[in-house]
Amino acid sequence: MGRWFLEADVALACKFELDPTSRGMRSLTPADFADDEPVRVSCRTTETWVSERLFARLVKIGDAYNLHLLPLLREDIRLNGAQAQALVDELKFISSVVLDNALHYAVERMIPIVTLSGRSGHPINFEWP
Repeated sequence: MGRWFLEADVALACKFELDPTSRGMRSLTPADFADDEPVRVSCRTTETWVSERLFARLVKIGDAYNLHLLPLLREDIRLNGAQAQALVDELKFISSVVLDNALHYAVERMIPIVTLSGRSGHPINFEWP
């Protein structure tokens, strides 16, 4: 019985992904965020830029799951290496529970830099526009 519900949820999610005219629909395509103002994620000389809307979505989902670090990223912040190690786990968790191609793309861009911070012990910076 539970499997049927899971399959129905996936089918419904796919419908919304393919039907952008759905009322209240949020985009699930990374290209739809290309012109957004970016949030800068950096550790030493390595950096990436993530759409402000996608980053805000990530923070809100982290808050909804009562995660520890993602909700802290709603403003400019610097995390230490130990916090970065924990943040990698939170990012992987969100990626595993959310069916959202755009959000997965953002997480995939962030994980290498967050991992670098965690392994090196250097701080990681999150800077909003």
